[in-house]
Amino acid sequence: MCVKNKKILYSILVLLWIGVSVRAQKPDYQKQFVEGVFMVKLKPEKRSFFVTRNYNQKWMNIGRKYTVLPAFRNALQLTNKELSSTQKVDLNLIYTISSTKTQSIKQVVEELESLGIFEYVEPKRIRHIDFTPNDSEIGQQYYLAQVNAYSAWDVNHGNVAFKIGIVDTGTEMDHPDLTTKMAENSADPVNGIDDDGDGYIDNFYGWDFMENDNTPEVGDSPHGIHVAGIAAAATNNNEGVSGVGFDTQFMPIRVANGSAVIYGYEGIVYAADMGCDIINCSWGGFGYSMFEEDIINYATYNKDALVVCAAGNSNQDQEYYPAAYENALAVSSINFLDNKSSFTNHGYWVDLAATGEGIYSTWTDGGYNKNTGTSMATPVVSGAAALVKTRYPQFSALQIKERLKLTSFDIDNINPGYENKLGVGRLDIGDAVTGAILDGSVVFGNIKITNGYDDIFKVGDSLHISGTFTNYMAQSNNVTATITPLSASVTANHTTENLGVMAALLQKDNYSHPFSFKITNTTGVNEKVVFKIVITDGVFTNISFIEVRINVDYLHLAVNNVWTTVGSKGQFGYNDRSQRIGYGMTLNNGLSQLYEAGLMVGTNTQGYPQVVDRVRNAPGVFDDDFASIQNVKKITPAPKGDYFIQGVFNDSNANFDSIGVQISHTGYASTDNGHANYFVLEYTVVNTSSTDITDLSIGLFVDFDIANYENNQAHTDWIRFMTYTENTTQNVPVFGVQLLTPGVFRSYCFDLIPGGGGGGDITNNFTSNSKYQSMNINRYQAGVGSSTGNDVAQVTSFSGVNLVAGDSVTVAFAMHAANNVVLLQNSADSAYFRYNGALPNSVEELGLNNSKLRIYPNPTQNQVTIDVSELEEQGDWSFKIVDVTSKVSYVSALIKGTKTFVLDTQTMNSGVYFVEIQVADKVFVTKLIKNP
Repeated sequence: MCVKNKKILYSILVLLWIGVSVRAQKPDYQKQFVEGVFMVKLKPEKRSFFVTRNYNQKWMNIGRKYTVLPAFRNALQLTNKELSSTQKVDLNLIYTISSTKTQSIKQVVEELESLGIFEYVEPKRIRHIDFTPNDSEIGQQYYLAQVNAYSAWDVNHGNVAFKIGIVDTGTEMDHPDLTTKMAENSADPVNGIDDDGDGYIDNFYGWDFMENDNTPEVGDSPHGIHVAGIAAAATNNNEGVSGVGFDTQFMPIRVANGSAVIYGYEGIVYAADMGCDIINCSWGGFGYSMFEEDIINYATYNKDALVVCAAGNSNQDQEYYPAAYENALAVSSINFLDNKSSFTNHGYWVDLAATGEGIYSTWTDGGYNKNTGTSMATPVVSGAAALVKTRYPQFSALQIKERLKLTSFDIDNINPGYENKLGVGRLDIGDAVTGAILDGSVVFGNIKITNGYDDIFKVGDSLHISGTFTNYMAQSNNVTATITPLSASVTANHTTENLGVMAALLQKDNYSHPFSFKITNTTGVNEKVVFKIVITDGVFTNISFIEVRINVDYLHLAVNNVWTTVGSKGQFGYNDRSQRIGYGMTLNNGLSQLYEAGLMVGTNTQGYPQVVDRVRNAPGVFDDDFASIQNVKKITPAPKGDYFIQGVFNDSNANFDSIGVQISHTGYASTDNGHANYFVLEYTVVNTSSTDITDLSIGLFVDFDIANYENNQAHTDWIRFMTYTENTTQNVPVFGVQLLTPGVFRSYCFDLIPGGGGGGDITNNFTSNSKYQSMNINRYQAGVGSSTGNDVAQVTSFSGVNLVAGDSVTVAFAMHAANNVVLLQNSADSAYFRYNGALPNSVEELGLNNSKLRIYPNPTQNQVTIDVSELEEQGDWSFKIVDVTSKVSYVSALIKGTKTFVLDTQTMNSGVYFVEIQVADKVFVTKLIKNP
C-alpha cells in the first residue's frame, strides 16, 4: 500500500516564513487579546514560588499590581516519573495573572519576564469561530455518502462510552436531536454539591465557562448547536439528522460569546480531564502561542485525547492555530466534488480534508439549518475519529489521527496548485474502520532546522534537518527514511537514515546525525526550497514535505533591547509587504509596534519631484524602486557597535523616477550601558549620474502602530532632531526616529485619516510629490485633533543637499524605543553624543536643578569630582549614577565628614549619565557626560 502523509512540523523560524497575506486594513489589536490577562508558566525549579509565598524582593515590589491564580486549580500532581517525561505537560506550573492597573501588554510582559521565574509570559489570546453562514440548498447531509459514513456504520455505530468534547458556544440542551446525546457525569448529580470534587458544582452536563455555571446553554451564537449535531446528533431515531459519530456521546462546553472564543484552552483542559476521547475545536486564529501548544500537548500526552481543529476560512497558506500545532489534527474544507473550498486555509501543516460546504445540521429552537466553513468540516472528522476509536479501542490519540490520514482518499489530482496542502487526502471513514492493522506507519516529527549558529540560511551555509521517527501502527520491516530537496539550489550531504525494524509505537531520532545539505551559489534570493521526505519499509510508504526559505536578503539586528530586521533594498522592520518576515521593531523582545518603514530619497533636479523608495503608494500598492547590488551581510569584527551589517543598492528599478544614485547602507547596534535602546541606520548616497543633483532629501518613512494604532500621536523633538510616536490611552513604550547627521532637519507627521486632519492626506495615494514634500516641509505633530489620538505616521529627513556627479553624502538615523518620553530623550542624547562627540547645540549640557551643586570636570574622561559644599542642605549624603535606560552604574555608601567625592570613571562607557545626589530629605539630579 502506498499512501502519502503530508502533515509536517515546523520550527518557529519556518512558521514565520511561509505564506503571503495582504492586509486591506490594519488589524484591530484590541480584539486579539483578553484585556489585562496573561498566561505564565513557572520554570520547574520555581514551582513553589506562588505556593509557599517564598517571594523575592522584586516580586514584592511589583506584585501588588497583579492578581495571581492557578490557571487549572484541579490539575493533578504528576509523579516524579511523569515529570521526567519530555512530552507530558505539568498544568500546575501555569498561572493566570491579571493586571490591576492600566498597563500595556509590553510593559507587563517585560516586568514579569524580568523576575526570571517564568518559562513564558503571554497575553491571553482571543480566538474566533470559523463558520460562514450559507443558505444554498445542495442536498441535506450529502456529505455522509461522500466521506463513506454509511459503510463505516455497517462496521460499527460508535459507542456511548466514548465522548466528543464540543468546545464551542454552547448547545441547545433541549433540542430533540441532541438532548439524549449529552454525556452525563453521573459522579456529580445536580444537588448543589461538588460530589466528585473536581471543582465544578453539579457539572452533570458539561460546563459554561462564560457564565461559570453548569448549564452550557448556547448564548448569542448558535454555532455550537450546529457543530454538535454534525458530530453527534441522535441517529436512527426517526428525528432530524444523523450525527457522524452515531451512538457516540458529546459533552457541551461553552467557551465563547458570539465569535470571540475567550476560554477555548480552558475548555480543552476541561474536556480532557472529563475523559473526552475526541475534542472538537471549530475555531482558531493566526499567531503561535507556547501556552496554547502546552494545552494541546497536555490533552494529547497527559490525557490521550485527540484534538481536532478547523484550518480556518481566510484562504491563506499560513499556519492557523490551534490547528497547526504539531499534535492537533488540522481539517481543511472541500466541496461535494472534492474541490478545495474557496475559503479554506491550506499548507503543509494541514492533515486532512473533509466536506465543509452546505452542511445540514441542528439549529436553534429545535430546528435545522445549513452552514459552511471549516467549522463544519471539523466535526465530520471528530465523529469519524470516534468511530475509529470504537473499532480500535486500544489506539492512542495520535494513532487515531494517523489511521484517519492513512486511509484517506487522495484528491491532489482534483486540486492542481494545492497538491500536498489540503492534507493527506479527503476523509474516508469506511476505510478507516475496516481491516486489521498489519503494517507499520512511521512518521517524521518534532523537526528542527538549523545551520549551527543562527536562523538565517545564506549561500554557503550548511542546513541540518533532524527530528523523531515514530511508528504508529504495527511492527515494520526494515525502515529507511530519505529526504530529497526539490531544487538544485541545495546539494545533499547526508540524505538517508536506516532505522531498521521498528516495533509499534517505537520512536527513534536523528538529532545527533541530522540530514544535511549545502546551499549553493546558484540559489535565488529568498528562494523557497521544498524537501520531500519518503519513509518506507517496502510495504508502507509515508511522504511528507518541509518548506524552507533560503538565501534571504535580510538580516536580524537583534543584539540589544531594540530588535528589527534590515532588508537589502532600503526597507527595515519587515522584508515583505504583509508584516510576516521580520521582527518589525520591538522593545525587550515584546510585540512589534511597527507597521511599515523604509528609506526615501528625493530630488527636484528636473523641475518636478522625483522620489525613489520601497514604501506604500496607493492602497495595496507599493513602490519598488531599489535593486540590490550587494545583499546585506554581517561584518566581523564589527567596525562599530557589537553587531554590524552592510549592503549596497541602487535605484535602477525606478524607471521614470530614477535619480541615478547608489546607496551603501549599514546598520549597527550596541549593547553597552546607555546605548542598548537604539540602533543606527547609516546611508551613503552616491550620485552615479552624469549631472548634478540639487535639493536632495534623504528621509525615513515610518508608520508606528503602538498598541491600538487608533490612539496614537506623533510629535517632533526639535532639541534632539527626533520625531516620535506614542499611545495616548495606555502606559506603553514610545518609539522614535532621530537624525544623527548635523544639517537641515525636517519632521513631518501624518494623520492617517481621510482628509489628513489638516495635513497631507496619504490614505488613498502617497505620490512622489507627497513624499518629496514630506521631506522638505515641517508638520510638527499628528493625532492631536482628538484627545485620544488616531492612526499616524512620520517622516524624519535630512534635506537641502547638492551633489555633483560622482559626489556622495552620508546620513545617519538612530531608531529608539523606551518606556517613556524622558527615557527616549535620554537615549537620543546618548546616541547623538556617541555619533558626533557632542550634544546638539540646543541641548543644555548640564541639567542642574541647583546652581550651588558642582560636578567637574564635565564632560570627563578619567575622574569626576562631586561637590555639595555650597548646598544649603547639610548632613550626610550619598549618590548614585544611572545611564539613560535607568540602569544603575554606581551606588555610593553614605558619605560622612566631607562634602566632596572623587569618582574614577575610567571603567564607565562613554555616553550620557545622570547623577542623583541625596542630601537630608532632598534629591538633586545633574547630567554627566563621559567622553571616550
